[in-house]
Amino acid sequence: MASISIDSQIRKIKEDIKKKNLTTTYLLKGEETYYIDLICNEFEKNVIDEVDRDFNQTIVYGKDTSASQLISLCRQYPLMSDKKLVIVKEAQLLEKKEWEKMLLYLTNPLASTVLVICNKAQSFDTKCKNAIIKNSGVIVESEKIKDNQVSKWIISYLAEKKFTIDETSATMLYEYLGNNLQKIANETNKMILNIKDRTNITKEDISEFIGVSKEYNVFELQSALGTKNSTKANGILSYFAQNPKENPIQLIIPVLFSYFTKLLIASQVPMRNANEIATALNFKSPYPAKEYINALNYYSTEQLLNIISLFNEYDLKSKGIGTSAMTTDTELLKELVFRIIHT
Repeated sequence: MASISIDSQIRKIKEDIKKKNLTTTYLLKGEETYYIDLICNEFEKNVIDEVDRDFNQTIVYGKDTSASQLISLCRQYPLMSDKKLVIVKEAQLLEKKEWEKMLLYLTNPLASTVLVICNKAQSFDTKCKNAIIKNSGVIVESEKIKDNQVSKWIISYLAEKKFTIDETSATMLYEYLGNNLQKIANETNKMILNIKDRTNITKEDISEFIGVSKEYNVFELQSALGTKNSTKANGILSYFAQNPKENPIQLIIPVLFSYFTKLLIASQVPMRNANEIATALNFKSPYPAKEYINALNYYSTEQLLNIISLFNEYDLKSKGIGTSAMTTDTELLKELVFRIIHT
């Protein structure tokens, strides 16, 4: 689903929970919070039997606890159970001096306690980390997924649920929802619930169930710009002007920037065929590359470089830098589109 390492770690943890083969300390750290929440949920739901949770399962939050409270909880023996589970959520909010005190426990953890530390940040106290490793603890590194891997993640995520989606639709989903895996998973799960009698997800499903207009959305604008179709582009802009909250410029600029950046990369491919460009753009299949080949008939490399620079200019303008306070986002977007087409 993501990198092999974290995927295998998740499977191993699930197996160990099922077999009740648990170590004393688990550190879940990193900026990709989706995996931290996923693994934490496995501990929360499956380590302690539901009837015993009131006595043997405790969840605390970093900002509301201290090292002395944590150590006290971890030193308590389980009641009518083999294990006691202590989960620290948002552990990155626990002050540094408190982790220095926690070193005392992490150096000599209680065998009957399973401590799960959910640290939603890359940094973590080095001495505590080393103590966890020395005492056979488990550390899971949850790195932020790269933008060029999100579409593949979506395809893999749906495959696990026995659904298929083509790369173009997966890219559309990513570019609309961003790279927040939890948000993607939530929206995708809602969509699956609404699909009957089939296992393939289409652009139409995304439009219907996630709210992307079939005709008037940033992807259609992207397509119109790819062929310098000013009539279609202006029609989409008119729709955006009537629905500004659903189509903020802050969402549109990154999508268009990504598209033209890929066009620029494609323009440097010596052999302009679908297979070569698909490889350069990390597409799983050559099909979506055809749109890029067509767009390159309308834009030179020099024009693409000029367009890329426009996005930085209008990103700043959308934040009120270098423009009048009276200028609306709709006006900025119209101006940006005009300049792209007439570059």
